[in-house]
Amino acid sequence: MSIPHFITIDSFEDVVRCANLASLLELSGHPKPGNVHRTRDFPKTRFEHFLAGIAAIVPSYFTLCKNVEKIMESGEKTDFSQIHLGAFFKDATTHMMKWQKGGNVLLGHVLILGPLVAACIACIKTNSTSIEEFSKIVSQIIECATLEDTILLYEAINTCEPGGLGTSEHYDLNNQNSIKELEENNVTLKEIFMYSRERDLIASEYSSGFEIILKEGFPYYVAEFNRTNDVNITTVHTYLKILSKHNDSLVIRKTGIEAAQNLSEKASEILEKGGILSKEGLKLTKKLDLELQECKGKLNPGTTADLIAGVLFCALIFGLKF
Repeated sequence: MSIPHFITIDSFEDVVRCANLASLLELSGHPKPGNVHRTRDFPKTRFEHFLAGIAAIVPSYFTLCKNVEKIMESGEKTDFSQIHLGAFFKDATTHMMKWQKGGNVLLGHVLILGPLVAACIACIKTNSTSIEEFSKIVSQIIECATLEDTILLYEAINTCEPGGLGTSEHYDLNNQNSIKELEENNVTLKEIFMYSRERDLIASEYSSGFEIILKEGFPYYVAEFNRTNDVNITTVHTYLKILSKHNDSLVIRKTGIEAAQNLSEKASEILEKGGILSKEGLKLTKKLDLELQECKGKLNPGTTADLIAGVLFCALIFGLKF
């Protein structure tokens, strides 16, 4: 796989396949320290719960893709505000929770993959398939999202009942008056994520046009796959690379900044030892995974895993075959 410059798929069915496969590959990558993966379960959330959630949201991707396709074929000036990302968030999380009993397993995937999927369809329909155009359209879609999308985002998050959210002076998800506050200030999706960008990596991605995924994770993934020719090793190494450079926000919310910084240092050490390709690196990875698993989810770098789903989606639409 050479450094890709153009999207290689050409239908919304293939876009859905790539989104689905990206989640499956992220989930199954092992041993990704601290996550549920193919050889590790949490006490109340199993590998199978993630599989059920991934299967459940496939129709939501189809609906999103068809909506974007309809907008692009309307013949009028493209109005990305009509993509209705918030409706996708709400629909996907509702079905994700309905089809399994392991709790919130995929909210991060839904938030990360939604704009990427929509942008891919827009690129295909306009034959603007370069990585530069894709990046530009991702930013435009986020910029055009509306207050309605923000409100539906809040409803989607509350549907999932995620843990470790913490509190905020304004627009607090735990405050019943937050929706009214959003309406009074006409807070768009981009604005709410800008407000949260210092506390959350997903919010930071929305604020920056998915900079970590597109400018760090994706190029690293391509180079690593070219080196190893192994999709699982590449997935784990990319996870460790992003974790080494960015303190995981889920770990920060649940356990604190020092724990997150310590985790980033350990990820960096593993990569310095050769990652899971080396005997010592694999030993350190398995040891770290065991240590984190013993904390029963409190040291789970779940936000980093969500970013990896986005990296994998980009790799797939730009031609990854394994």
